[in-house]
Amino acid sequence: MSDDWRALLNAGPLAVLRAFENCTADELDRLAQDYAFRGELAESCRLLAGRAYEDSDRQALEELHAVLARVYDRDFSAAPVVGVDHEWQPLLRDVAALLERAMLDDQLRRIPEESVSGYPVTGVEYVRWLKTMVSEHPAGWHPLYHEFLPEHGGREELRLLLAQETNLDPRFDDILAVMQIGRHGDEKMEIAANYWDEMGNGDPARVHTLLFARALAAIGVDREYITRTFLPEAGVSGNLSACLALSRRHYYKAVGYFGVTEYLAPRRFRCVVDSWRRAGLDEVGIVYHDLHIGVDAGHAAGWFKNVVGPLVEADPRVGREIALGAAMRLNTSQDYLDALLTRMRAGSALAAA
Repeated sequence: MSDDWRALLNAGPLAVLRAFENCTADELDRLAQDYAFRGELAESCRLLAGRAYEDSDRQALEELHAVLARVYDRDFSAAPVVGVDHEWQPLLRDVAALLERAMLDDQLRRIPEESVSGYPVTGVEYVRWLKTMVSEHPAGWHPLYHEFLPEHGGREELRLLLAQETNLDPRFDDILAVMQIGRHGDEKMEIAANYWDEMGNGDPARVHTLLFARALAAIGVDREYITRTFLPEAGVSGNLSACLALSRRHYYKAVGYFGVTEYLAPRRFRCVVDSWRRAGLDEVGIVYHDLHIGVDAGHAAGWFKNVVGPLVEADPRVGREIALGAAMRLNTSQDYLDALLTRMRAGSALAAA
């Protein structure tokens, strides 16, 4: 192993992943076949995870999620033709597997076992039980949406909010696409119908990622602004979304996670639309959120009826996994909305001073 790679390993996984960007296909192949290097890279990941979660080192936590974000950006990106011979997967999966486990273990420690057990085993009753979980959680009716935005939501507050929402919305269609893999019948059709809505039901001008991009442009959210204002808590939520969607073994958690996402979206987006219009902003920018008030209400109902309920009916053990995913979504949503609300209140106080 060269001294250069040794120095990068000592600097941490983020430095290593950045260096991979400049590797040739042959260099990546050699590194993938160098199990001493891969072992030391794994140890570097373990050390980072230990600092982040055992030592509560905020800087290490942010670095860990920066690494995962780079992995997921590559997973959700198309390969350029000049990169078709660059095999990243052995190295990226080494890194992702270790850091994802640390992230998920941290999330699971936050969930009391009694909150995800003792649930009904019939589909209809389970759905009712799951909705109660959502309604009783602080994220189910968060004050950022239901108190602060109605009273203080102006252009800058909405701009800051939409920058955080880039943690999920620009890739939600791809998440739905990969979630369909290996599913069948009404379950798959429900996810597919949701995906087709994201595709604008075949109208390129109504594709939801395009509409979201127009919302960002209308309020002045560009890449520089996102980089400058993006909260670490929003990054955690985005990484967890990607982790659950991309892994086949986490499918049932993803069902709970994204079921909650669909269920909460209409009431939250209503607050965004109302604040947008009170601020007198360009209507072209609010089409995305306005559309989802009705669309996501239907998606949530279909998700519970055709995905969640039947899965629990077919195998009640699935209920715990779905509940874990739902709890993860609620907890990470609360984390980043709490942090965002703190920042918004600070900004309002400064503006009023």
